Amino acid sequence: MPMDVSTDFLRTFIAVCHCKSFTLATTRVRKSQAAISAQIAKLENQAGSKLIDRSQRQFRLTKEGELFLSFAQEMVAKADAAQQTLQALHNSVQEEVRVGATRSIGIHILPDVLTRITKDFPTLKMSLLTQARAPTYECLQQGALDLAVVLADVAPRGLFTKPLRSVPLCFVISPEHPLAAKKVVSTEELKRVPFISGMKGNDLSDLIDEVFEKHHIFRPTACITISNLRARKAAARAGLGMTVMPHFTVKDELENKTLKLLTIKEGGLPNAQLMLVEGHRRSANASVERVKRALEENLAAGSRNESLYFPNPDRRSAATNLAPHRGV
Repeated sequence: MPMDVSTDFLRTFIAVCHCKSFTLATTRVRKSQAAISAQIAKLENQAGSKLIDRSQRQFRLTKEGELFLSFAQEMVAKADAAQQTLQALHNSVQEEVRVGATRSIGIHILPDVLTRITKDFPTLKMSLLTQARAPTYECLQQGALDLAVVLADVAPRGLFTKPLRSVPLCFVISPEHPLAAKKVVSTEELKRVPFISGMKGNDLSDLIDEVFEKHHIFRPTACITISNLRARKAAARAGLGMTVMPHFTVKDELENKTLKLLTIKEGGLPNAQLMLVEGHRRSANASVERVKRALEENLAAGSRNESLYFPNPDRRSAATNLAPHRGV
């Protein structure tokens, strides 16, 4: 009688052989011991031979079982190879993955991450749109974007969010400023230093203002207002005053010592959150899910570098209750 064997039965047989136990194989194939026994019995019935020597207390294959194991491994390998080939063919015809980001993230974080993703998936089509948080959220709700990476202090309503990592907000100043020589600076000393702020309506500036207001932190008096992030950093380097920046935007300046991080006696600013935001829990587009996983892995890993500057595990976070959820 010709054998008509499913790869599921073959995988069960291989698992039993590798585990040398019906009981241990239950975990690997996620079947009950009774189901495994039934499948092995059907295989033996179709093969017309006993595949496992049940007369011995120790697990042992019969000669027919050893031959059948080689056949099973070869067939499963061919089935897996065929599935991978078909999947690769399917993925070669892909829809574009549309990623949104707030501007500071689009400038400082995503270019390197997207470069790594395109190297891993060279046929992947992606686009990046950088804009403020509000229009980014609107694009997600309307389906104009598949995913977005934002810096925020609260999860947006009506969208699915996943916090990726905390981002420290830093007081930075020129290394030539007298306060730069101090190990710890008090808030009273900060109040006497000119503050370089961003324009109202600027996404990053509004975020920093929200953090100051929500946590009742003293509000520095602005001496100069500059809309451009790079210009604010340049002003701080030139000694016009201090400013507040997300750590990732001043990482290079801190490393090459053109800006100095101020340690505040009363405690630093609360952390903001780097979040992955999407309009739907899961996309029907396999490429979107692939990019989503890659973003999660790459962006969460970035927190290791920031911990070198902020080793204190008790540092406050500006965002609370941000487990993956849908906002209401």
